[in-house]
Amino acid sequence: VPTGLTHAYGVDLTTENEWRYGAAFEKGSLRDPQTSAVTDRTALSLTAGLARDTLRYTGAFEYRVDAGTTSTRSTYILKNRAQYKTSDNWRLFGKFNYSSSTSTQGEFYDGEFVETVFGYAFRPVENDRWNTVMKYTYFYNLPSPGQISQSSTAANYIQRSHVLALDSQYDLNKYWTVGGKFAYRFGQLSADRANPEFFSSRGQLIALRADWHIIRKWDLTIEGRMRNEIDAQDSLTGMLVGAYRHFGNNLKLGGGYNFSNFSDDLTNMDYSSQGLFINIIGKF
Repeated sequence: VPTGLTHAYGVDLTTENEWRYGAAFEKGSLRDPQTSAVTDRTALSLTAGLARDTLRYTGAFEYRVDAGTTSTRSTYILKNRAQYKTSDNWRLFGKFNYSSSTSTQGEFYDGEFVETVFGYAFRPVENDRWNTVMKYTYFYNLPSPGQISQSSTAANYIQRSHVLALDSQYDLNKYWTVGGKFAYRFGQLSADRANPEFFSSRGQLIALRADWHIIRKWDLTIEGRMRNEIDAQDSLTGMLVGAYRHFGNNLKLGGGYNFSNFSDDLTNMDYSSQGLFINIIGKF
């Protein structure tokens, strides 16, 4: 992880019409602990947010320049997230994240990222024992050659995927909650970034879990998972255990251990998820 010293300046503005705006400027240096190479970073970011009873929106734009000894990289980042309450029981939600990175070394070293999410959530107000989320995700990732994956290897494949997911849970009583998740991915991968040749990459995930509410603010979780990579004819199974503490009605924080080496995110092709984890869950 690069280390360094940066100077940041920012300002926030709240208006009378429920909008909030912000701007920040950052300038500093980053040093690679392995090679001792120094990169000078200059970044400008703009933010906006809207909070109403039925509509919430947050957005951000960032322009960043990283200048090293051999090359300079310019990066544009756009982040958007919105939620609309269609009724007391239903919520529409979505997000759109985009990033484009160009290098003075040439087009081969450029990168691009797109993530679009659209979903519908059901949480009854009068009887919230049953909660369900339906979600569609479009994911495109063209990593730069220097990008490192979670397993410390080069992220050298291009991915474009569509993922459909259904996640539901039901309170059996005040002590036990059971739930499950099903997700299906139909997408394509290419290992050649210069002359991409895409091949089919289909996969599915099935997960079953149970939560034990030990006392009022503490939960224990156990989850069994099965992930099938259909075109690769590969099937993996595993389990996860964790403990969580509730903070108010909208947040719980916890951690645990993932005994499997895969993620429940079907766009994550890096099988290095085994180990300890910390998780923050927001509820609405």
